[in-house]
Amino acid sequence: MKSLEQLLGTSKTVDFTIDEGMAWREDREMEMLELASTSGLCAQVFHVGYDLVQPFLDEDHVSVVIEANVRHLSPIRVGEAVAVGVKVIGVVENKIKLRGVVMKGETKILEVEFVRAVISRNYLRRAALEKTT
Repeated sequence: MKSLEQLLGTSKTVDFTIDEGMAWREDREMEMLELASTSGLCAQVFHVGYDLVQPFLDEDHVSVVIEANVRHLSPIRVGEAVAVGVKVIGVVENKIKLRGVVMKGETKILEVEFVRAVISRNYLRRAALEKTT
């Protein structure tokens, strides 16, 4: 595994279109507006963060989100194209702090600060098996 400090300041930006799977479905009346859900947008940001971090890890380690602070600032509809940007803003031991943003042109849709912990895949497998048996 490369030194995690090398991640500090690295960033990644990805363009994508909000799909039906990201639609907000908590309120039947508002569902017809076809707005993107906060959780769906966060999932995209977290995925970009994973893709940014994973090349720095060896095959025995993976990074998982353990903390997030989200601000959903503006509604956006399913079918809209957006940009997701993620930057590493801190590294302490096995924890990587990232800042992500979802943008539609000049409009900020969502911003999130989150922490990914680097853990052993074997540990995660063992922990998952213990919880299911």
